[in-house]
Amino acid sequence: MAIAAAFLIVVQMMTIKHTAELQEKNFSTQAYKALQDVAEYIDILEINQFYAIDADRTNYPPNSIDQFPNSDPSFNLGALEKTNEISIYQKFSASGSNGQPNSQSKYFSQVEIQSFQHGYNRKSAQDAQKLRYQIFMKERADLPLSLRLPPEILAQAIDTALKRNDILIDYKYTIATQINGKNAYIMGSRDYQPGLKTKQYKRLLLADDEPIKPNYLCIYFPGQDNNFFKSTSFLVFPSLLLTLMIIGIFIVTLQIIWRQKKISQIKNDFINNMTHELKTPISTISLASQMLRDSSVSLSKSTVDHISGVIFEESKRLSNQVEKVLQMAVFNEGRLKLKFAEIDLNKLAESVASNFDIRVSTENGELRTELLAENPFIKGDEVHITNVIFNLLDNAVKYSTENPLIELSTENKNGWAIIQVKDNGIGIPKEHQAQIFERFFRVPTGNVHNVKGFGLGLSYVKRIVDVHNGKIKVDSTLGKGTRFRIYFPLKNSDNDGKET
Repeated sequence: MAIAAAFLIVVQMMTIKHTAELQEKNFSTQAYKALQDVAEYIDILEINQFYAIDADRTNYPPNSIDQFPNSDPSFNLGALEKTNEISIYQKFSASGSNGQPNSQSKYFSQVEIQSFQHGYNRKSAQDAQKLRYQIFMKERADLPLSLRLPPEILAQAIDTALKRNDILIDYKYTIATQINGKNAYIMGSRDYQPGLKTKQYKRLLLADDEPIKPNYLCIYFPGQDNNFFKSTSFLVFPSLLLTLMIIGIFIVTLQIIWRQKKISQIKNDFINNMTHELKTPISTISLASQMLRDSSVSLSKSTVDHISGVIFEESKRLSNQVEKVLQMAVFNEGRLKLKFAEIDLNKLAESVASNFDIRVSTENGELRTELLAENPFIKGDEVHITNVIFNLLDNAVKYSTENPLIELSTENKNGWAIIQVKDNGIGIPKEHQAQIFERFFRVPTGNVHNVKGFGLGLSYVKRIVDVHNGKIKVDSTLGKGTRFRIYFPLKNSDNDGKET
C-alpha cells in the first residue's frame, strides 16, 4: 500500500509538472508570436510611410534618380537603337557558330517594340524605387527610435498583438538598447523592473536597418506564475484532494490494523487471565467435593462446615467473575438499565468503607475516610455507584506492595460532588494512564503476574461514571501511588433508569 501510494503521488506530480511545462511552453510561443507581430507591424509602418513620401518626388535629391542610366521612361527604344545604344533581336533567332546573331536576324515589329518599351519602363521604375527605398531607410536609421516609433503607437500595437494571441494578463514592456556599451531603456513602462528569476521575452526591431542596431522590444508578465497556477489548478486541487484522501485512508487502515492487533493481543491475555481466574475456584470446589465423597476422610461437623464454607466462598468468587464478564457484554449491547434515585454520597462511601475495612485490615493496612462534602446528594444508581467505589478500593489493595494506606474522601467543588480514592501502591506509568479505562487493558508487567484480573474493572468504572454524566481523573506517580477523583454533577437529570 505504501509503495503504491508513493508511486501514485509521484505519477501525479510528474503529470502536473508536465502539464505546467506544456502550459509554459505554449505561453512562451504565444508571447514570441505577439512580439513578432509587433515587429512586423512596425516594419509595415515604415514601408507605408515610404510609399506616402515617395508619392512626392520633391522630397528626394535631384540627382538620386540619375544613378540609374537610361532610367527615364521618356527614352524611346527605337531611338536608342538608331543611335547604336541598344540592339534588338529576336530572343530565339538563329545564331552563327561564334554565338553572334547572323545577318539574317529580323527586327521586331512596332507592336513588339512598344511591349518591350513598356517592360523596360516598368523595370526601370522598380529599380529607381528600390534605390529610393534604400536611401529612405538609410536616412531613417539615423533618426532616434522615439521619432521613428511614437510610444502611443507602440503601446497600442503591443496590446493588440497580445490580445490577438490570447494573452490577457498584465504585462510590462520596454525598448532596450545599448548606449556607450551599456544597456539602457529608452521607452516603455516606467515601472519595468523584472526580477532575477523573471522570464523576459525579447525581439529585435527594425532588423532591415544597415547597420543593424540593438533595439530590442522586451516584455515580461508579473502575474505569469499565478496564471500558470490557475491554468493547472484543475489538476492540482483534485490530485491533492485524492492524494490526501489516499494518505488518510492509508493511515486509518494502519490504525485499524494496529488496533485489531492490539485488541487481539489483549483478548488473548483476557482469555488467559479468565481461564486462570475461573479455573482456580473450580479446582478448589472440585477438591472440596472430592473430600466430601472420600470415605477415608473423617467428616466431623467442623470439617463439613469448613469444606462447605470453602465451596460457598469459591462459588461466590466464581459467580462474581462471571458477573463481571456478563456486565461488560450488557454494556456493549447498550442494554444496561439504571435505577436513578437520590443518593447520599457520604453515607454510601461510609457504608462501602465499613464493609471493606475488614479486608484492608487482613492486609495489615489502613483505610482512612474523610467525608467533607456539604451537599452529598446526587441522582444515580446506588448499586452501580457502590460497585464503582468498591472497584477502586479493591484495586488500591491489590496494587499495594507494602501495607496499604488508602484514603477515601468526599467534597464539593463548582457544582460537583467529588469522591476520591488515594493509595500508596505501585503507581501507573504515564504512557499507560490514558489506556487504563479500555476494556481488557492491563498495565504490562513483563513476566510478573502476581495480580490477576480481566482488565474490566476500570472500564466498568469509566462506563458507569459516563452514564451518570460525570467524569473521572487519575493522577499517578510510579512507585508512589495513585489517586482517582470521580466528579458527579449535583444537578443531574433523571433519565428514568435508561443509559444515556
